[in-house]
Amino acid sequence: MKIAFWKKLLSHFTDIVLEKKQSNYSDKLEIVLSRGRIALCTKNAMYSFEDLYLNFRTSFSKIDISEYKVEKVLVLGAGLLSVPFILEKKHHKKFICKAVDIDPAVLEAARKYALPKIESDIELICADAIDFVRDEQEKFDLIIVDIFIDDKVPTAFETLDFLNSIKNLMQTEALLMFNRMAQNEIALKKTEAYYNQLFKVVFEDAEMLVLNGNRMLLGNYISKNRN
Repeated sequence: MKIAFWKKLLSHFTDIVLEKKQSNYSDKLEIVLSRGRIALCTKNAMYSFEDLYLNFRTSFSKIDISEYKVEKVLVLGAGLLSVPFILEKKHHKKFICKAVDIDPAVLEAARKYALPKIESDIELICADAIDFVRDEQEKFDLIIVDIFIDDKVPTAFETLDFLNSIKNLMQTEALLMFNRMAQNEIALKKTEAYYNQLFKVVFEDAEMLVLNGNRMLLGNYISKNRN
């Protein structure tokens, strides 16, 4: 969807709500134009913000994503496709991507606002990510888990079974990036417990990046071993 220039200019001074959508999963969604970018927001969280989706923009820079082969990408929690957008526009990657989201309202917004801006081959899939990773046969170079209901990760994605299903979809030198909340002491302790008690059991070489209000859990992280 093409946004008028005057709206983009005005959005650097005040946010503009482009559309409101009802969701069966996140209650109310807002598509907002802010600082010239389109964001997908809930009451307590932001799901996408084009190249200003800093959890992944910062993480890609910290791990030097250019060191990784990124030809087949799986995104669980599609949002408005900020991850594919950043990979393509900021890191000049061209890839095939499957973007999975359970929420038809989110995918409808992604088709309208995000998909036309991306040149890489993106397949939008409406499915429960639990079922998808259990049944999928293809293997990927990069797997992104960015699944939230408002500002919480559903408990179904906090199990060994889910992590093992993810691991089965990874190429030998693939990378898993799991975005987790750490915006307060309760959320931080929950994320740290999950990382130490479950994530590191499946991914022995795991690392955790400290971000502003979030933590990025890395599975099969190998850049540190490269010369």
